[in-house]
Amino acid sequence: MKQGKKICETLKAIRSEIASANEIEYTPIKCTHKGDCAGTCPACESETRWLERQLRLRHALGKAVTIAGVSVALTVAASAATPSSLSPDKKKTKHRQRAVIEEQTDGYIQQVRQELVSSDSTTIKEDGRREARTMGMVSRFMPHPDSIYTKVEVEAFYPDGDEALDSIIRDQLYIPDEILEPIKEVGGKVKARCIVKALVERDGTISDAVIEKTTTAAIFDEEALRAIKNLPKLHPATIEDVPVRSWKLIPVEFVYDFSRKD
Repeated sequence: MKQGKKICETLKAIRSEIASANEIEYTPIKCTHKGDCAGTCPACESETRWLERQLRLRHALGKAVTIAGVSVALTVAASAATPSSLSPDKKKTKHRQRAVIEEQTDGYIQQVRQELVSSDSTTIKEDGRREARTMGMVSRFMPHPDSIYTKVEVEAFYPDGDEALDSIIRDQLYIPDEILEPIKEVGGKVKARCIVKALVERDGTISDAVIEKTTTAAIFDEEALRAIKNLPKLHPATIEDVPVRSWKLIPVEFVYDFSRKD
């Protein structure tokens, strides 16, 4: 069997493994192409897109999506692309087959693009990331646009540091004088602290915020939420240098000291 045919058959095996693991009925289209090929064709791509839709539908129905059991097939795919499988009288050519699969992570769906390549290369992406490829199967992380990731490699952060972020939050806080006046009259102190869980988008903006730990005073909690939602952009969380949506816990403190100093 020629190289292209081996790639084609291996990728059909991968799709079959994915379908079987997710209880999806799948019968590969019988290839009628004569001679060798590049390992992919419109029919193969159509099967891949159909399987993607079935996985998304399964997730939408609340069912678990898994790629368990595919590792063996991926290993076979990698070995099929090695130079030893090529005929000695043929020049090594670059073959590439892509398949997008979805896997469940912390209750959310992410996409992993599996790409079969038979040559080494290094590509500089538009965002400056360096992508190295070696012979065999290459997996690249692709964040699902609707997923919020709870396990990330780098958490969202403010570029100028935590102290600068705390200073911005303090400047944003506003408690009306009528609330503080009784405390001023008796020369008292107020110290309250809450924790806000902020949703940091892939572009660094904060799109939502909820109280994770309350101050027990509604006016303080509400003011903390308002301040966090008005923060400037953060550096988003990343997985494999790819920005993702994530939650970030941000503490907010209220400190007022009206002690009389005689």
